[in-house]
Amino acid sequence: MRALAALALLVAGAASAKTDPQADAAFRAAFGKSGSAILKRPGQYRESVKYTPGGLVEAPFGPVLISPGEVLDASHASAGKLAAIYLKRTPRGFAVIKRFVPATETGSHGTNPDWRASSAFGPLPVVIVEGGGTFQGCTTSVATLLELAPQGPRELVTVTISSDNSGAVAEGHRATSLTGRIARIVPNRSFEVVYFGTKRFTERYVRRGDRYVLAGGGESRVEGC
Repeated sequence: MRALAALALLVAGAASAKTDPQADAAFRAAFGKSGSAILKRPGQYRESVKYTPGGLVEAPFGPVLISPGEVLDASHASAGKLAAIYLKRTPRGFAVIKRFVPATETGSHGTNPDWRASSAFGPLPVVIVEGGGTFQGCTTSVATLLELAPQGPRELVTVTISSDNSGAVAEGHRATSLTGRIARIVPNRSFEVVYFGTKRFTERYVRRGDRYVLAGGGESRVEGC
């Protein structure tokens, strides 16, 4: 539980923090302007994404700017974005080393994902990125663990943190509502997701290389939408 307490402290400090002068300066270095920047994303959906300063995460190899991105005129299928810009400090301010725009995508309606940084998972910072949506009466949200490695961000795992199918079940059938929380983190080795609600159970994830997988193999007991 000590690791969980440390995680909660970091989450509270980073999830809703307002931008500071350092983050603003990093954003100007990364995007060439202050406040916000709209980037047009090529490809199938041709999205316009509005990025804003999020915050700086101090990694062992240098500062990383985390910048949430909202899709403008988004459809239900549009995922929110999260950019990670690797920086270095110079006498003249920040200089960009690597850009990952976006580093990950999650959620629906193009909404800015919630994020917070944690040092509880190992020597490298992990950004916990949350997103969700409602799909045919089933509401779900997930958390992606994005590890800030020197060569670039890598998605370690995505776990469900809430699920409610009350809008999809037929009359006379019992709905399922679950909420999960991350607990019992053993750095670089394992963690658990404890679920409660209409059912109670715990799922344990173990690290295998650059991924976390369910202990014992198989699939999650949480029903998807």
